[in-house]
Amino acid sequence: MKVCFVQKQIFPYFGVMALSGCLKKEGYETDIVIDACEKDMVSALKKAKADLIAFSVLSNEHGWLRQLSSELKNQIPAVPVAVGGVHSILYPEEVLALPGVDYLCRGEGESSFVDLVRCVALKRPTGNLPGICLKEDGRPLMRGVAPLTPELDSFFEDRSLYYERYPKLGKLALKVFISSRGCPFDCSFCANSSIMRIFEGKGKYVRRKSPRHFVEEIKNVITDYPAASLFFADDLFAMDANWLEEFGSLYKKEVNLPYICTARVDLLKEEHARFLAASGCHTVSFGVETGNELLRRGLLNKAISNKRIFEGASIIKKAGMKVQTSNMFCLPDESVEDAVATVDLNIAIGTDYMFTTVLLPFPKTTLAGYCIDKGLLKKEYSFEDMPNSFIQDSVLSLKNKEVLLNIHKVAHLCVRFPRMKPFLIQISRKIKCRQLFLFLWLCGTFIRFQEERKLTLWRTTRYLWEYRRGL
Repeated sequence: MKVCFVQKQIFPYFGVMALSGCLKKEGYETDIVIDACEKDMVSALKKAKADLIAFSVLSNEHGWLRQLSSELKNQIPAVPVAVGGVHSILYPEEVLALPGVDYLCRGEGESSFVDLVRCVALKRPTGNLPGICLKEDGRPLMRGVAPLTPELDSFFEDRSLYYERYPKLGKLALKVFISSRGCPFDCSFCANSSIMRIFEGKGKYVRRKSPRHFVEEIKNVITDYPAASLFFADDLFAMDANWLEEFGSLYKKEVNLPYICTARVDLLKEEHARFLAASGCHTVSFGVETGNELLRRGLLNKAISNKRIFEGASIIKKAGMKVQTSNMFCLPDESVEDAVATVDLNIAIGTDYMFTTVLLPFPKTTLAGYCIDKGLLKKEYSFEDMPNSFIQDSVLSLKNKEVLLNIHKVAHLCVRFPRMKPFLIQISRKIKCRQLFLFLWLCGTFIRFQEERKLTLWRTTRYLWEYRRGL
């Protein structure tokens, strides 16, 4: 029995690696085909000779899923198609209604998806599996949500799935890991707020690997696929001081590579920063989102004050680490002055690396509904209207939209070179040339990647080239 995973973007997906690790543990064979790395996806999937094709899909890839799954149903109709990922959890009816989709895994699949594979292998009925939705006489048959995986130490993520099929991914100097699942907060711009409600009553939502298991996982990877630095991309890495202290001691002795991690400034304390710095953390990343505190608290439902952002940044700097922030532009109700305030706040707190995106509301969410009510989105707004990128454009009909997009593109350059800020903001207000500002964004991104991830010029160029299709 062979399962071939399919995805559009080039970076390894944690859910896919977890499922591959569980399937291999049960004796099944796995493979991966990435659209961004293939010239002809259908041909690549035919050559894979899988018994089950499993898509992992982001919500802005709904159209891609519809088209490719339909082609596969025409070309290799005997091979069933299953779909999982966050998009399937949030919008199961829309996904299962697609003609090319046979099964949908709604929830974490370490148990339910493995059960589905076992049933397909043994040609057994799949109708009673928790979290597995299917079609009956061509009509979607919905099931409940699969229970949350209680123990993250019960498996290791299988990175060889990606690195053996696409060796260039294994050679990248930066490797990304996560130690936990779930976030306890309810920010309106994040899918977590909806997912948390969907999983209510299905087990503990925020879970974490033990420090020993996490260190062993890292060691297993970097032994075969060396790295220059790591990024711990948890929703919230720096949250438990006791866990950080134990992890930091093991990590320093047995791994000792520089790393970046995530935090939330209203939870960050000096002891957190002390443990992080002692173990090799060189940069802490947290969300500023916007310089307008009222927008952050009200629209985005993130109750963190500008004062607390200053205090959190100061704690990080005092411990000898650098600050990376995540920020959004083109928010509903955002003025040009608000966008400039986001830049100014980052300069004031001493941000070293400013990561920026353009807000992309997900259909049927509270935030999308707000935008529709304000006349910023059409009433029929759906997945078909979502762009592939969170970087280049905004779906909202905003006043001064072009200026907001321009400020987004030059924001990191303003923070990195504050003396250039007046000039960059002035041209953002007066010049209409998307190609120019995209070029400036690329320059800022190159500088940020090289400095933030401690990469050489060559490695930075190679890293961005590999990930260019997702920009």
